[in-house]
Amino acid sequence: MTINLAVVGAGYWGPNLIRNFAGLPECRLMAVCDMDPARLHLIGEQFDVRTTTHLEEVLSDQEIKAVAIATPAESHYAVADACLRAGKHVLVEKPIATTSKDAENLVSIAEMAGRILMVGHIFLYDSTVSRLIQVVQAGEAGQIRYVHGVRTSMGGTARLDTNVIWDAFVHDAYVLPALFGCAPQRVMAVGAGYLMPGIEDVAFVTFDFGDGALAQVYVSWYALEKSRKMTVIGGEGILHYDDLAPSRLTRYARRYEQSPERDPQGRPRWKWKDDGSQPIEVAQSEPLRAECQHFIECVATGRKPMTDGHAGLETVRILEACQRSLENNNKWIEI
Repeated sequence: MTINLAVVGAGYWGPNLIRNFAGLPECRLMAVCDMDPARLHLIGEQFDVRTTTHLEEVLSDQEIKAVAIATPAESHYAVADACLRAGKHVLVEKPIATTSKDAENLVSIAEMAGRILMVGHIFLYDSTVSRLIQVVQAGEAGQIRYVHGVRTSMGGTARLDTNVIWDAFVHDAYVLPALFGCAPQRVMAVGAGYLMPGIEDVAFVTFDFGDGALAQVYVSWYALEKSRKMTVIGGEGILHYDDLAPSRLTRYARRYEQSPERDPQGRPRWKWKDDGSQPIEVAQSEPLRAECQHFIECVATGRKPMTDGHAGLETVRILEACQRSLENNNKWIEI
């Protein structure tokens, strides 16, 4: 079965979706919609596809069965709502919406319409991140003590319409719950806007998953270099993910063990044990292509997406809690 699809939004991220969907044999890219004729002209030169500046042309085309949305985040709800009501299956880029109320509405509309609603949580389709989650869930590092993450960049990414929480930290807001196997119980965020007052370009976010399990992530557009790292400290070892390193995932057999030795007060000492490290080999693939392939398969089979509307809603709830913490003197906010 070939799925006829349109892409709405041809700005920053849209061309990547267009390229991937155009290359899938199970998909026929029928149309690209954008408000900027110049962008559409460039797309038309690269791909054999109809272009339009009018969303209604996509909505009214009965041959188009699915739509991928890569418009600015503040328009996600309106565009996705229109597409679902027109009977289209929808893939919408992160975040699914800018409020949990709008996200809830999209989930309800999709369910009533019997249509697929999927969110572009791209790092969950990354083979290395997926392997990290599998290894952690299998207990290969023991019980998680805490997680430390870094997601930074420098140059060309500072935005004027939203802060670094909604733009960059959104990825950690869906990866960390998958890693821990549950949503955080509460969050605390501290941030500052050095480039544009009122728009945080750096933030430090802490998650409390209960039972002493913590996660802390530093995100910034205003850093020395681009970095995507996550370190998982467990009772039996340490796992380190570095998206930009030659070996992206490594297991370190490092841990503390209780020693029979005691200090002068009779307390047992803890001894550091290091049994070396070993890279975890992972077959590499393009995450966005895997994401697009998954969407087409779900549309064709009716299968529930791995990152469905409910997953998108939970992520927005976490982001809203982070935002409330920023706005309330960095207080802990219950999820």
